[in-house]
Amino acid sequence: MLPKPHVNEFGAGFFGDWFGDFDGLDIYAILAACPCTEFATSGARHFAAKDADGRTVAAVQLVHQTLRTIEYFRPAVWAIENPVGRIEKLGGLPPWRLAFDPHHLGDPYTKKTLLWGRFNANLPIAPVEASDGSKMHRKFGGNRLATKNARSATPEGFSYGFFMANNAQDNPALAIAYKYDRLDAGLLRAALDANVSAREIDELVADAYYMDMDDSAAESALRQAISTQNPPT
Repeated sequence: MLPKPHVNEFGAGFFGDWFGDFDGLDIYAILAACPCTEFATSGARHFAAKDADGRTVAAVQLVHQTLRTIEYFRPAVWAIENPVGRIEKLGGLPPWRLAFDPHHLGDPYTKKTLLWGRFNANLPIAPVEASDGSKMHRKFGGNRLATKNARSATPEGFSYGFFMANNAQDNPALAIAYKYDRLDAGLLRAALDANVSAREIDELVADAYYMDMDDSAAESALRQAISTQNPPT
């Protein structure tokens, strides 16, 4: 039995030792819900104590480790979720891309949530009346593990909406453009339109893009593939 590592201590070997590097498969998307206790504005009255005793530092380290994991797997789509608070400032996140309440997406309660990352924020909405109000602390208050887990549950409507907006099968151009986000998105779309498959695009550009950091060579390979598929008449 492998010793269980601390979440802030693992490196690349962690994924091989514990998960077999997912058999070498690409990780398409990472959705991370970093614990919000040290960040959410709703708990601002406790910030001073947490800043002083090291809890805030540990929470920020976890955000940074999450970003390292995203960098390691290089997913096309990634998002970090948190309530309104100070995670963006303390964690060094880019500006948030999506703000929503669960009742915007079919779940009848309020809990304003922000998402940071790289994803399509144009989710299909299903607005309903917030008949349950702000039910999280009213129904699931307290410090028991069960109620903490209930408060952190991902709303089903959001899960469906995020999937519909970001899954690779329905959004192939978005998926490949996010995966190779330094390249011309129009050129990548043109390659797909020319029946160059996503797998073939990977074979054409991955080494130049990731290993050599040569975007010009990657785009040149794409243009060559497009011209081969559509030779001049």
